[in-house]
Amino acid sequence: MALRTGPNGAHTCSRRAVHVQANSVGAYVGIKSAGQLQQVSKQRPEDFWHQAAKQINVRSRGGSGPRRRLTTMMPVSTPKVLVRPQGQRQYEWVDLWESYTMNKVVFIREPVSEDVANNMIALTLYLDSLDKKRIYYWLNCPGGDVTPTLALYDTMQYVRSPTATVCYGMCLGMGGFLLTAGGEKGYRYSMPHSILMMHHPSGASRGQASEMHIESRELVRVRDYLSLIISDSTGQPYDRVSGAA
Repeated sequence: MALRTGPNGAHTCSRRAVHVQANSVGAYVGIKSAGQLQQVSKQRPEDFWHQAAKQINVRSRGGSGPRRRLTTMMPVSTPKVLVRPQGQRQYEWVDLWESYTMNKVVFIREPVSEDVANNMIALTLYLDSLDKKRIYYWLNCPGGDVTPTLALYDTMQYVRSPTATVCYGMCLGMGGFLLTAGGEKGYRYSMPHSILMMHHPSGASRGQASEMHIESRELVRVRDYLSLIISDSTGQPYDRVSGAA
C-alpha cells in the first residue's frame, strides 16, 4: 500500500503488489525461504489428506503401498537401584540383578546347560575371591544336563565360602539335586508353594544293541551315584532316596 499526495493537497492510497524473488538470498521468513512458503501455500488441503491416508492404509495382497506398522507393547526393562559399591564413596545406579550379585546372591532361572554352568562356575569363583561371606543360590530351575550340573556342584563344594540354596517356583530334576546337595546342611530352604521333584536320568540311545546296552549301564551308574550324593548330604537312607527318585 502506497500513500500519494494529489495536486490539491489531498492524500490518496493505492495498492501495489510486492513480488518476492524465490532466488533472493535475503528473502527468508523464519527458517524457510519465501519461495518455499509460496509453494506450501499453493498446496491443496485434499492433497495432504490423500498422502496421509496413503501412508496409514494397510497394503493389500499383491499391492505396492506401504505397510502399516503393528503396535507392540513396550518391553519391560530391568529396574535400576541405587547402590554404593564396596570401597567407593559415591552411589551408582546399577542393574537389579547386578546389585544382588554384589551381595553374593546368585539366581539360576533356567535349565542348567553347558553355558549356564560355565557362567555360574565363573561367578562362584569370583564371589569366593572377594570375601568369605555365604553365597546364596536362588533356584527356579526346571532341570538340566547331568554333567554341567555336577560341574557346578563340584565348584560349590570346592569354594571356601559357605553356600546356601533357596527354591522359589520349581526345582525339577537336577534343579532338585542342586537344592538338596549344593547348599550346606541347615541352609537349604524352600518357599511354601514351591514344586520339588526328583527323577532318574533319562537318555535317548539309538543304534546297535551293544551301544544301547552301554548307555543304559551308564545311566544306571549315574542314577546310583546321584542317589548316593543326596543320601550323604541329607542323611537319609540310600534305599529311601533311590526309591523316591
